[in-house]
Amino acid sequence: MKKLTFVLLALSMAVTACDRDAEEVSSNIESIENTAIEVAAETTSDSEEALISPADMSEDAQNVMYQIIFDYNQCMMSNRLKFTQQGQSAQQTGNEIMASCETHMDSLQTHLLANDVNESLVIGMTKKMRSRAARQLMTQGMNQMAAQAAAAANADQMEAE
Repeated sequence: MKKLTFVLLALSMAVTACDRDAEEVSSNIESIENTAIEVAAETTSDSEEALISPADMSEDAQNVMYQIIFDYNQCMMSNRLKFTQQGQSAQQTGNEIMASCETHMDSLQTHLLANDVNESLVIGMTKKMRSRAARQLMTQGMNQMAAQAAAAANADQMEAE
């Protein structure tokens, strides 16, 4: 977008400069080209700085990130055991487990942003982790419900015999 602006600016200056000498026009075009090159270099360096990924963080920061992810997974497992034993519906259990472990995702997001990781990468990473955890919870919940239904059917069949 900035390049297009400079091209349009160069064209408008060239049109207005038609009345001037050819040397003056060429010097104006050269100065515009130099300005465009400087802006392109600044834009490139800004975009390179903004594309910091978790892999670009220091080793200590990566270790903290991995610890937060480990704590999140551990929270999911321990809360799954706790909430599953309460006999609630699978959806309600999943919601409670996800809500109870949300603080880990918030701390991961804060940690990554504090280490200058690109915001869109941070948002994508946390969304992917949440959706993966939700899918796993639903799969485990559905498998548990299927196992309970099969056990109930087996018990009914054994009574009938």
